[in-house]
Amino acid sequence: MGDNYYSVKMIILEPQIATILSALMVIYIGIVVEKYYVSWSSVYANTLSFIILLGSIDISETVFLFLLAYTILGYVAVKLRWKKIFPLFGCKTYGSLVLVLTLGSEGYLLGIYTVESVIISWVIVALVVHLIGRWYIKYSRKRRRI
Repeated sequence: MGDNYYSVKMIILEPQIATILSALMVIYIGIVVEKYYVSWSSVYANTLSFIILLGSIDISETVFLFLLAYTILGYVAVKLRWKKIFPLFGCKTYGSLVLVLTLGSEGYLLGIYTVESVIISWVIVALVVHLIGRWYIKYSRKRRRI
């Protein structure tokens, strides 16, 4: 077998592209599945997924602490069933944050090295995503009536 056996690589997607596609998939689920409400299972899954993401991106300590606080709040919201803040951790909002962190780490948007730049970019992207979600709800209702 030799050394060639261990040197075979099968990378289909670059890690950044895979992360962007993953974020877009989560946003899609938020738009199509979480049309009317965010379930505790979505919040829980997004929170656990975000813990993994926090361990794999290069960010400043203050941004890390801010995002860690966000993650802890999501976990507490699930445990205490704070349904009013579930949308902060739903697929549309969470997917928007992952997209911002991925694109920001590549130098797009406002960057990810200050809390302010993360929040501003996140709010802008999340607003666009939520507007698309509202449009989808209206469009899907009109389609059902036909």
